[in-house]
Amino acid sequence: MIRLIVCICTLFVSVGCGIRQPIPQFKQATITQSTPEAVAFDVTFEISNTNSIPLQLLMYTYQVSAGGSNVYSGLSSAEKTVPRSSSILSTIPVVIPRSVLLGRDSFTWQLRGTLGFIPPKAMSESLHDAGIWKPSTSVRAHGLIHVPEITD
Repeated sequence: MIRLIVCICTLFVSVGCGIRQPIPQFKQATITQSTPEAVAFDVTFEISNTNSIPLQLLMYTYQVSAGGSNVYSGLSSAEKTVPRSSSILSTIPVVIPRSVLLGRDSFTWQLRGTLGFIPPKAMSESLHDAGIWKPSTSVRAHGLIHVPEITD
Protein backbone atom coordinates (compact mmCIF):
# COMPACT_ATOMS: atom_id res chain seq x y z
CA MET A 1 0.00 0.00 0.00
CA ILE A 2 2.80 2.40 0.88
CA ARG A 3 4.52 1.66 -2.43
CA LEU A 4 1.30 2.48 -4.28
CA ILE A 5 1.00 5.83 -2.51
CA VAL A 6 4.66 6.66 -3.24
CA CYS A 7 4.19 5.70 -6.91
CA ILE A 8 1.06 7.86 -7.22
CA CYS A 9 2.78 10.83 -5.58
CA THR A 10 5.80 10.41 -7.85
CA LEU A 11 3.51 10.31 -10.88
CA PHE A 12 1.73 13.51 -9.80
CA VAL A 13 5.01 15.30 -9.13
CA SER A 14 6.58 14.29 -12.44
CA VAL A 15 3.50 14.75 -14.66
CA GLY A 16 1.18 17.16 -12.88
CA CYS A 17 3.84 19.53 -11.66
CA GLY A 18 6.02 19.88 -14.77
CA ILE A 19 7.02 23.44 -14.00
CA ARG A 20 10.47 24.88 -14.69
CA GLN A 21 12.33 26.22 -11.66
CA PRO A 22 12.86 29.96 -11.23
CA ILE A 23 16.35 31.05 -12.29
CA PRO A 24 18.23 33.18 -9.73
CA GLN A 25 21.12 35.27 -11.03
CA PHE A 26 23.37 37.21 -8.63
CA LYS A 27 23.37 40.94 -9.41
CA GLN A 28 25.14 42.81 -6.60
CA ALA A 29 26.04 43.10 -2.93
CA THR A 30 25.38 46.42 -1.19
CA ILE A 31 26.66 47.31 2.27
CA THR A 32 23.75 48.43 4.44
CA GLN A 33 25.36 48.89 7.86
CA SER A 34 28.79 48.93 9.49
CA THR A 35 28.95 48.71 13.28
CA PRO A 36 31.72 47.82 15.74
CA GLU A 37 30.19 44.32 15.92
CA ALA A 38 29.49 43.48 12.27
CA VAL A 39 29.18 44.46 8.63
CA ALA A 40 25.75 43.93 7.07
CA PHE A 41 25.01 43.80 3.37
CA ASP A 42 22.20 42.83 1.03
CA VAL A 43 22.78 40.31 -1.73
CA THR A 44 20.50 41.03 -4.69
CA PHE A 45 19.32 38.41 -7.15
CA GLU A 46 17.31 38.74 -10.33
CA ILE A 47 14.79 35.89 -10.27
CA SER A 48 13.53 34.87 -13.72
CA ASN A 49 10.43 32.81 -14.44
CA THR A 50 10.42 31.11 -17.86
CA ASN A 51 7.00 29.51 -17.31
CA SER A 52 3.69 30.70 -18.76
CA ILE A 53 2.24 30.86 -15.23
CA PRO A 54 3.42 32.83 -12.16
CA LEU A 55 5.59 31.23 -9.46
CA GLN A 56 5.25 32.00 -5.76
CA LEU A 57 8.61 32.31 -3.98
CA LEU A 58 8.79 31.11 -0.39
CA MET A 59 11.97 31.06 1.67
CA TYR A 60 15.72 31.35 1.20
CA THR A 61 17.83 28.98 3.27
CA TYR A 62 21.51 29.88 3.01
CA GLN A 63 25.02 29.90 4.46
CA VAL A 64 27.72 32.51 3.99
CA SER A 65 31.43 31.88 4.28
CA ALA A 66 34.24 34.42 4.49
CA GLY A 67 37.92 33.72 4.86
CA GLY A 68 37.30 30.01 4.34
CA SER A 69 34.94 29.51 7.28
CA ASN A 70 31.18 29.55 7.69
CA VAL A 71 30.27 32.88 9.30
CA TYR A 72 26.52 33.20 8.83
CA SER A 73 23.52 30.95 8.32
CA GLY A 74 20.11 32.32 7.69
CA LEU A 75 16.54 32.03 6.58
CA SER A 76 14.95 34.86 4.69
CA SER A 77 11.40 35.10 3.46
CA ALA A 78 11.15 35.83 -0.26
CA GLU A 79 7.33 36.22 -0.20
CA LYS A 80 7.07 37.42 -3.77
CA THR A 81 5.40 36.16 -6.90
CA VAL A 82 7.35 36.15 -10.14
CA PRO A 83 4.91 36.91 -12.98
CA ARG A 84 4.86 34.62 -15.99
CA SER A 85 7.73 35.03 -18.44
CA SER A 86 9.37 37.84 -16.45
CA SER A 87 11.88 38.70 -13.71
CA ILE A 88 11.92 40.42 -10.33
CA LEU A 89 14.65 41.54 -7.92
CA SER A 90 14.93 39.91 -4.51
CA THR A 91 17.46 40.50 -1.71
CA ILE A 92 18.94 38.37 1.06
CA PRO A 93 20.42 40.00 4.20
CA VAL A 94 23.91 38.93 5.29
CA VAL A 95 25.83 39.79 8.47
CA ILE A 96 29.59 39.20 8.85
CA PRO A 97 30.99 39.58 12.39
CA ARG A 98 33.83 42.11 12.64
CA SER A 99 35.94 39.52 14.48
CA VAL A 100 36.28 37.67 11.16
CA LEU A 101 37.48 40.85 9.45
CA LEU A 102 40.17 41.99 11.92
CA GLY A 103 43.33 43.15 10.17
CA ARG A 104 41.80 42.97 6.69
CA ASP A 105 41.23 45.71 4.14
CA SER A 106 38.88 43.52 2.11
CA PHE A 107 37.33 40.07 2.26
CA THR A 108 35.88 37.56 -0.14
CA TRP A 109 32.55 35.97 0.64
CA GLN A 110 30.44 33.14 -0.76
CA LEU A 111 26.73 32.51 -0.38
CA ARG A 112 25.19 29.10 -1.05
CA GLY A 113 21.66 28.00 -0.46
CA THR A 114 18.22 27.27 -1.82
CA LEU A 115 15.11 29.23 -2.72
CA GLY A 116 11.82 27.41 -2.19
CA PHE A 117 8.85 28.03 -4.47
CA ILE A 118 5.33 26.76 -5.16
CA PRO A 119 4.02 26.36 -8.69
CA PRO A 120 0.39 27.60 -8.76
CA LYS A 121 -1.36 24.30 -9.43
CA ALA A 122 -3.76 22.71 -6.99
CA MET A 123 -1.80 19.44 -6.91
CA SER A 124 1.52 21.24 -6.39
CA GLU A 125 0.14 23.28 -3.52
CA SER A 126 -1.46 20.20 -1.92
CA LEU A 127 1.77 18.19 -2.12
CA HIS A 128 3.74 21.11 -0.69
CA ASP A 129 1.28 21.68 2.16
CA ALA A 130 1.41 17.98 3.01
CA GLY A 131 5.22 18.12 3.15
CA ILE A 132 5.58 15.55 0.36
CA TRP A 133 7.06 17.84 -2.28
CA LYS A 134 9.05 21.00 -1.53
CA PRO A 135 10.48 22.31 -4.79
CA SER A 136 13.51 24.57 -4.61
CA THR A 137 16.30 25.93 -6.74
CA SER A 138 19.87 26.68 -5.74
CA VAL A 139 21.22 30.19 -5.17
CA ARG A 140 24.89 31.08 -5.29
CA ALA A 141 26.79 34.32 -5.10
CA HIS A 142 30.29 35.50 -4.27
CA GLY A 143 32.26 38.70 -4.23
CA LEU A 144 34.92 40.90 -2.74
CA ILE A 145 34.00 43.65 -0.30
CA HIS A 146 36.30 46.32 1.08
CA VAL A 147 35.94 46.50 4.85
CA PRO A 148 33.99 49.71 5.51
CA GLU A 149 34.66 52.21 8.27
CA ILE A 150 32.42 51.93 11.32
CA THR A 151 29.47 54.28 10.80
CA ASP A 152 27.06 53.38 13.61
